[in-house]
Amino acid sequence: MTRPLLAICVICSILFFLNLQSRDFWAPDEGDFALIVRELPDNHIVPHLNGKPYGEKPPLYYYIIYLSKAIFSWFRDEVSLRLPSGFFAIIGALALFLTLYRFINNHQAILATCILISTPLYYWQARYLQADMVFAVFVSFSLLLFFWFYKTRKECLIYLFFLSTSLAFLVKGPLATALIIPVVILFLFFEKSFRIIKIRQLAIGVLICLAVILPWYMAVYLKEGAPYLYENVIRQNFIRFFDAWSHKRPFYYYFKTLPLDVFPWSLFLPLGLVQAFKRFRSNREMNFFLVWFVWMFFFLSLSSGKISKYMLPALPAIATIISLSFKIEENKYNKIVFTCIIFLLFTMGMGLFFFKQDLYPEFLPERIIFGSLCCAFGMGLLLLRTRRIIYSFIAIFSFMIFSYTIGNAGNIFEKWNMHKSPRFISEQMKPYVQDCTPWVYYGSMRGVYVYYVQKKAIHVEEHDITGLKLVAQQISSFYILTKKRDLAEVHKALDKVDIVFEEKNHDSPMIFARYAR
Repeated sequence: MTRPLLAICVICSILFFLNLQSRDFWAPDEGDFALIVRELPDNHIVPHLNGKPYGEKPPLYYYIIYLSKAIFSWFRDEVSLRLPSGFFAIIGALALFLTLYRFINNHQAILATCILISTPLYYWQARYLQADMVFAVFVSFSLLLFFWFYKTRKECLIYLFFLSTSLAFLVKGPLATALIIPVVILFLFFEKSFRIIKIRQLAIGVLICLAVILPWYMAVYLKEGAPYLYENVIRQNFIRFFDAWSHKRPFYYYFKTLPLDVFPWSLFLPLGLVQAFKRFRSNREMNFFLVWFVWMFFFLSLSSGKISKYMLPALPAIATIISLSFKIEENKYNKIVFTCIIFLLFTMGMGLFFFKQDLYPEFLPERIIFGSLCCAFGMGLLLLRTRRIIYSFIAIFSFMIFSYTIGNAGNIFEKWNMHKSPRFISEQMKPYVQDCTPWVYYGSMRGVYVYYVQKKAIHVEEHDITGLKLVAQQISSFYILTKKRDLAEVHKALDKVDIVFEEKNHDSPMIFARYAR
């Protein structure tokens, strides 16, 4: 078992940590979290963004990345703040491997873990400054701890389950219990095993949760009062679930995004689900992962607000289910899928070689490299069609790992920075705002500009013309940053505005201007 564990750690380290500094913080979330960490020493209880209380999430994730920044202070923030996502991703992969190795078999443990770490969603979130990977690992760790308790009946495991659930709660709030507890209840219902948890154990577990969760909520209530708790608990969870104000998407949204987030392994998911349902009565181990996936997919689809990364806590279960499809040597469905993958690889290769070569011409070397890689592995899969299925699995896994590694080691992200990073605009702003002249950010808050400018902004929400007029009444002179689309509103609110420069960030032209009464 030592060799697979070591191999997982080495591969994950290359995937998740290599060249992290090559990508700047991108909007919207990364800059916000980096700025919150910078302001955390001013108030360790209440997170602040641009000097104002930030009530979107509980504080545990901010504490984790703050600690990482302190420990790895010799790295740039783009590295030190992202390291926890990679560390937790490795922990999540190891936890899944050890669970499947112990209770199912070594072969499936390796398959599922390889699938997990090579899915695009897992790889990307492991390199991103967001709370989702840390949250997903706490959630999956809780469920795996319960599974260990179910199989071994060791009392300490049920208490660790409650502890991990509490920590997940402190990362993203009540969503943790909504994802974890129903999986446990449904699994015990189907297995008719409610009696394995004694009332005493349940009571102690609830006390553990209260002891971990309540202190911060009590402290923040004493500092900020009921409005902050309303924002953190009610608005960001319950109201957002039923009537989201952003990312509002239809029920079938994840049917469209999940296949791409788990590609190419998602092509094998239908067969894996068929195999899992066939074993529903005879294989209790797979029942747990099936319930895990079905509940999370159903529950997250019910929410009015949806983003593809929200499906991250379900990935360990998805990977385990997909691994079932590689236990069948001769299967017509698998042959069709492999044929589709071969076709897609050749199509992608030809597309990278010849399709719209003038689109992002700076990426031409990378297009040639990845196009060659697609064609080479497509040819390899074609030659392996008559061999054992495990060889085709290794070829697909190797293709994913090579693709990620080449992307990490090259300067792809440095080139993407030119299109997506707000740092270049911020550096142009710095000389103008470093004196006593204030600056205003007009629009939906993007902490990344404040982070790179290194000076707090006066924030006026987008379309709040009255608020902008009020700022002009109070301050005689200031700089303002806004999207070009909102420039007419700025002129409507302010009489004398002189444009300093215009710069494009991704698809949003930004205007930096000066107002003087």
